[in-house]
Amino acid sequence: MREGVRPKALARVMNVLLQSGGQHAATVGVRLARPLAGGLLALACLQPALAAERLVVLSSDIAEIAVALGKASEVVGRDRASKAPELAAATDIGSSRSLSAEPVMRLKPTLVIGTELAQPPAIYQQLETLGVKTAKLGAKADGSDYAQVIRAMGKLVNAQANAEKLATDWEASMRQAGMPPVAGKPPRVLITYDGKVVGGRNTASDTLIRAAGGVNAADSIDGYKPLNPEAVAGLAPDIVLIGEHNRAVYGSLDQFRARPDIAATPAGKQGKVFEIVVQKYFTVNLHSPAVVQELRARF
Repeated sequence: MREGVRPKALARVMNVLLQSGGQHAATVGVRLARPLAGGLLALACLQPALAAERLVVLSSDIAEIAVALGKASEVVGRDRASKAPELAAATDIGSSRSLSAEPVMRLKPTLVIGTELAQPPAIYQQLETLGVKTAKLGAKADGSDYAQVIRAMGKLVNAQANAEKLATDWEASMRQAGMPPVAGKPPRVLITYDGKVVGGRNTASDTLIRAAGGVNAADSIDGYKPLNPEAVAGLAPDIVLIGEHNRAVYGSLDQFRARPDIAATPAGKQGKVFEIVVQKYFTVNLHSPAVVQELRARF
């Protein structure tokens, strides 16, 4: 809007002119209205920018979707594991495993989004009670509905078209990563967090194993559960993957391989015991197609 042609000032001028009556008033009014109309049009065009969300993303899987959808500039808060360069300006609200409402509320968010990775589960209700619009996406513990999470995120942040393309491409990449079908008997794969806790059915680990064409050696277990050494040996995995960041628990990879229960398995005998990055194998996210390919290469 041009300097000097403000709505209140225009109203006062028009009122005086109209009270005087006459053609001059109408002419001047039209001349003044033209720049005002242009200013109002420009203001209308700015409305989407003015209405931008103040997003807080509670978990890394949601953070990476926000970046992929071009919404990084709207993210004012992120969990500690979300380290994308595009989110460098966003405030660290703490670990997604132990969140509290206070750091989130300080950021005055208009929308908070996360998945079940955000803990404790009560964080969502706490924020809702404080009057913040909150969305927990993903209904399946194993992450197999991740494409739907992408689509739901797109609706929340007004990026449906981009989200649909992202979800469709991700689904195609996941299918391609597991091709061609495994020839012969699929390998039994065991994914363990620290040498004790293993990923059973209804887990992201299970989803990734199946996508690669393998069989989850721990599919008799529901969720992530600790097992004693005898039980681990009884699973008879052909491949064992262990989180590398837990070496303080299991020692070096050589020490883990030498454990009697591991050495007794087909994986131990065939030298198919590997260290992995836990975040890659314990969550389903945009990078999962590459993880499936990585796992498939170890078959």
